[in-house]
Amino acid sequence: MELSFTRLQFRWLLEASEDSFAFGPGDGDLEHQSLNFPPELGQGHFDHCNLALGMSLYRSSHRLLPQAAGHLIPVAEIHVDYGGPAFVAQSLRGGRICQQERHPESNLIFEEGRDFFMHAQKRQVLPLVDGSSDSTMVALQTQITTLERLVGAEEAVALLEALALSALPSVVVRTIPRHISAPLHQAMARSLTGPTHKLYAQGKVLEYLSGLVEHLSLVGLSDTSASALNERVAACRDHLLGLEGKLPSLVALAQTFNLPAKRLNAAFNEAYGQTIFAFITAHRLEQARVALVESDEPMKVLSHKLGYSHVNNFITAFQKRFGQSPGSLRNQAGKPIKPRIT
Repeated sequence: MELSFTRLQFRWLLEASEDSFAFGPGDGDLEHQSLNFPPELGQGHFDHCNLALGMSLYRSSHRLLPQAAGHLIPVAEIHVDYGGPAFVAQSLRGGRICQQERHPESNLIFEEGRDFFMHAQKRQVLPLVDGSSDSTMVALQTQITTLERLVGAEEAVALLEALALSALPSVVVRTIPRHISAPLHQAMARSLTGPTHKLYAQGKVLEYLSGLVEHLSLVGLSDTSASALNERVAACRDHLLGLEGKLPSLVALAQTFNLPAKRLNAAFNEAYGQTIFAFITAHRLEQARVALVESDEPMKVLSHKLGYSHVNNFITAFQKRFGQSPGSLRNQAGKPIKPRIT
């Protein structure tokens, strides 16, 4: 089984409490474990759920009394060993949390709409909960190797770059729209239990990661970088129009033009009203239509230039596009229909 961490330890800060509480992924899931809040200020609890594919979710809920307003309430000193470079995302609903991180040394405040992200192998943190309002924090943790398998190696690198987390260790707080982080909060729904809950949670985590990658690939462009993006998209279009035969994959095009695949495809769609492959397919079929009317070039040769592996695939695509077969169009144009060689 792939693991998202090897050890997680809480060192409680109240004098009357036990010194520490620790667990590993082999200990199973944890549900409604109490946080050692000062009782006169409120109460809190946390849940931890191990998922397949080397992911885990953590939810911490904080219910505060009126006298907690104006206080920063320490949760615990938390130590985590991820067993390798890991990606951590934390999102909050209500309130604020101040994270006092030790690796790297930093004090960051995150709140609803501004999420916390981390790239680290080990972690030591003291979270301080703002006592002014109730809050619920959900965290996803997964090793980078797992992240690469889930979203793709190139997209994982692009995600870390977009979040300014390429260095190890590094942390950042970033504005993220609620609808992007919503699946992460939905993943810890209490209405489901057992295997059903885990399947649901895994789906929601994948939805979250896909949405996060897509969101970060399309935001944060300065005027200069937007201009550079437009130039690369135009160069990609010119490159495609000059090709014959089998088309390169989207990943190969992204590498050629030094852009994440999703960003290149989305920017191309915005510029030309079609995705890359919808655009080039339509263009090539139009070229074939003209060639059928104006020349007697065999359909097998045409289909090869268009990148179809078999002439029958070309005939099917042509008929779907224009509502008639290539042979019918050529016959109407008065061109001889050369027999296909199979």
